[in-house]
Amino acid sequence: MLFTKILVAEDTDSNKKGVVDTLIELSVPTVHQSQFCDDAFLKIKKASLDGTPYQLLISDYHFTPSHGRNNITSGKELISKVKEVQPDIKVIVFSVEDKQPIIKFLLDELKIDGYVCKGLYGLKELTKALYSVSKDQIYTCPVSSTILQQKNVLKLDAYDKQLLRLLADGLKQSEISDYFKSKNITPNSIRSIEGHISKLKDEFNATTPAQLIYIANSLGLI
Repeated sequence: MLFTKILVAEDTDSNKKGVVDTLIELSVPTVHQSQFCDDAFLKIKKASLDGTPYQLLISDYHFTPSHGRNNITSGKELISKVKEVQPDIKVIVFSVEDKQPIIKFLLDELKIDGYVCKGLYGLKELTKALYSVSKDQIYTCPVSSTILQQKNVLKLDAYDKQLLRLLADGLKQSEISDYFKSKNITPNSIRSIEGHISKLKDEFNATTPAQLIYIANSLGLI
């Protein structure tokens, strides 16, 4: 069963609206929101003390400081303090942060349940995360999964980068084959190009060429 009481901690209005609208579309009965970490923490603490705890916190990682005094200034601090008052709460981080050490720290040390990168498919990936986490499964979106295995990015050679750029430009495999042949780039058969695309999808945890392009673009490869 999907969650019935969720708190969204997000300081950007447009991002917050997108998350809240997604939760409403999924028929989550109770969705509350906080713009600041201190307010989010107090809401979770009060709900826990009242015996009506939140089941899930969806939080950004970075928060813009408010004009007033803030005791909690980041998603990392918020999650850490929330875990102290409600250890069993589920947590999904929804953020643009793409640094491997930070994502690993959140997963390994703070024991968050999901990490989703904001972007073109961010809200769709957040929906997948909600269903996975509700089943007690850890979820990382394709972009964050690739970041966590960053050694794969370093293995990309000039051929694979060129192939990704041509895919991003909308060329079909047969057209890529013709282009490679015209430039004397090998291998250039349709079968070999198909094989390289399949290999890249595996390395980047992508299920479709479109998702592969999205991940590569998010990582700044094309």
